[in-house]
Amino acid sequence: MEILSTKNLRKEIIDGLKNHKFKNKILLLSKNPTEEVNHYKQVIIKRCKEFEIEYIDKIFQDESQEEILDYINSSDKDNGFIILAPFAKGEDLSLLKENVELKDLDSFTYKSLGRVFDGDKNSLPATARAVVRFMDSENVDFKGKRIVIANNTNVIGRPLAIYLASQRASVTIINSLTKNSKELIKNSDIFISAIGRAENYDKTYFVDGQLIVDVGTTYKNGKILGDIDLDSISKLDLKYLGSKNGIGSITTITLLEGLMI
Repeated sequence: MEILSTKNLRKEIIDGLKNHKFKNKILLLSKNPTEEVNHYKQVIIKRCKEFEIEYIDKIFQDESQEEILDYINSSDKDNGFIILAPFAKGEDLSLLKENVELKDLDSFTYKSLGRVFDGDKNSLPATARAVVRFMDSENVDFKGKRIVIANNTNVIGRPLAIYLASQRASVTIINSLTKNSKELIKNSDIFISAIGRAENYDKTYFVDGQLIVDVGTTYKNGKILGDIDLDSISKLDLKYLGSKNGIGSITTITLLEGLMI
């Protein structure tokens, strides 16, 4: 097994951010934020300070969608925005998705998702974009590849599948109801997992020659574990990108990189 890393790509992105003079800023938007949202926000703020990016930390409470939209669109159109999810839990956000005019850094709007259909990787959500950036750095040719994705969310699996299909890959999304998941994974050229279930997939799911991108992270007994049982697959002749020096280490900086586009 060959263990891959995003170290070189991470350095490339960081160098680009350090050398760029940011004149625009980021709106970090949350509504009744959870502890997880606040933690993620602090990670972004730390990076903003590192690269001298101005940010506005705006927390909404009882404002209507119309009031929120007015606030966002009153900002300079060159500024970027991030809707920190879960945002306004249970509320219909279609008004925002249809009408926000700022730079969409995490593929929140319908317009961004539409661009993904046309094969625009810069319009992907940050984690999905980081996965594509990594595979591009490994010179992966998607044409004709059989790719299986274990994630069916709007922020990773679905937009990633749409983009990869636009690059002429044959893409399958699997979930907990998929009956032949082991067969599908075994027959794939590339397997991307982001289910957050520690060591869910062992060697019986894989064969030699595959590329595995393990995006899942689970904290267990003080350790960070991926979705793949790493010890189990160690003797297989395949390529593996895990949580250590993996997608998680470039997701936030990929998000900020969107301000430069």
